[in-house]
Amino acid sequence: MDVLTLVLGAISILIPTLAVVLLLAIDLGISERHHSHHDTYLVAHSLIVTLVFSMVFMGALGLLLGWLCMVGAFSARATTVFAFFDSFLVTTFICWLLIRRYRVVTYEDRLEVVPFVGRKVTIPYQTISLMVWVPSMSVRNGRNVRVFVGYRRRAVLWAGIDVEQILIRIDRFDILMDNAG
Repeated sequence: MDVLTLVLGAISILIPTLAVVLLLAIDLGISERHHSHHDTYLVAHSLIVTLVFSMVFMGALGLLLGWLCMVGAFSARATTVFAFFDSFLVTTFICWLLIRRYRVVTYEDRLEVVPFVGRKVTIPYQTISLMVWVPSMSVRNGRNVRVFVGYRRRAVLWAGIDVEQILIRIDRFDILMDNAG
């Protein structure tokens, strides 16, 4: 067994373990939190847990199949099998981190969006010039809402959270448009 196979095998153990530890250590529990002066909307906890479960399952399956290749049960190289499963694990872990980061907080007078990538955006409700429904590519039968200030898109309310509840809090239905295509 070479060093590369050992490293790839270790990755199959480390990434799922790290995801489980982070899930347990930073468990937020619910996707909506209502407070007296603001509401916080997060991605559904079930999606977060499902992604971690898939990483644990694929890590274990990769270890099993890699071991079977090392003992000669299959003719494939263990390094190739580990590389395949590790690519899934790395990709899923990065997606999981980005999805966990997304959050929308609504206050009486403003909206704060922490996007998947980038800095937090604060938008006072009175500065919103347009909100447009657009089809979501990631949520089946879902629609995102693009929020514009002037002619510039400032945020996207992702269909993976309770967009309708956020729109009720913003209360600017006069500028909400439907984009059919």
